[in-house]
Amino acid sequence: MKELLRTKGFKVTPQRELIFRSFFELGRHVTVDELYQKVREKDNSIGYSTVWRNLKLICRVGLAEEVNIGDGLTRYDRTTAAPHGHLFCRRCKKLLEFNVERIVGILAQAARENSFTLEGFKVEIQGLCEDCRRVPDRECDQGKAN
Repeated sequence: MKELLRTKGFKVTPQRELIFRSFFELGRHVTVDELYQKVREKDNSIGYSTVWRNLKLICRVGLAEEVNIGDGLTRYDRTTAAPHGHLFCRRCKKLLEFNVERIVGILAQAARENSFTLEGFKVEIQGLCEDCRRVPDRECDQGKAN
């Protein structure tokens, strides 16, 4: 991480290292608030805006990307080599990943057929998870965004 930041022209500070390390410890689909709480457990002198700016930097250097499902929360997902999509439960807000390798060819073909250069894609499916389908609306509080 240090070398990547340096080669891209960014300083490596103790605060930045802590924020980056905390992001990767939390795993996928992190909100700014979740990352801020994690960072504050280790160093309560780091402010919210510092965490937010560094989360944007993590995206800018290609280590993460924003995930916006339409519920008003922006989540940040680690960049991976394997393409994946997201399943989002609109009731409990659970966010799951699934492999999309089988449909990559279809997307690339659609781009070619329309003389379009494919640079990336996002597959996001909204619906109800198994837990929320089993219980009435007001009783479902099972999931959390991952």
